[in-house]
Amino acid sequence: MNNSFEPAMGAVLEWEGGHVDNPDDPGGKTKFGISKKSHPKVNIDKLTKDKARKIYRRDYWTPAGCDELPAGLDLIVFDSAVNCGVDRAIRFLQHGVGTKVDGIWGPNTRNAAQAADPRQALLEIVARRGEYYGSLAELFEDFGLGWMRRLSDMHQRALELIKTA
Repeated sequence: MNNSFEPAMGAVLEWEGGHVDNPDDPGGKTKFGISKKSHPKVNIDKLTKDKARKIYRRDYWTPAGCDELPAGLDLIVFDSAVNCGVDRAIRFLQHGVGTKVDGIWGPNTRNAAQAADPRQALLEIVARRGEYYGSLAELFEDFGLGWMRRLSDMHQRALELIKTA
């Protein structure tokens, strides 16, 4: 399918840039979107963009099956994996493509994604992700508006990729 890791990585880094240590963020110290909580062995202070790219490909892009997804779905699933976790991103995708929802990337999910109408799948993924954000009441007040802006931006970018595929 569409291998668009570098453009997707660029889009994610627009939202995940810089070094942040917000005491209200459960991820803790973060740089380029790589959090100490999720990657306790990584020296966040010395993390480079190149190392972050390798982590993103290894821990998010590949486990979420993004290399095998149609254009547009690869971006939204990757961004969902980064922002919400790989398991949850796969569940969003599975809802979107109408296959068994178990959070496991495999041939059934791949085949359903490749056969699905990408616009309809995207719409369902975005709706499910927005619903998930809304369920995080204790964090939504501080982070919700930013999450929704990011989701809206990624939705638009994914639609553009679908149009040009």
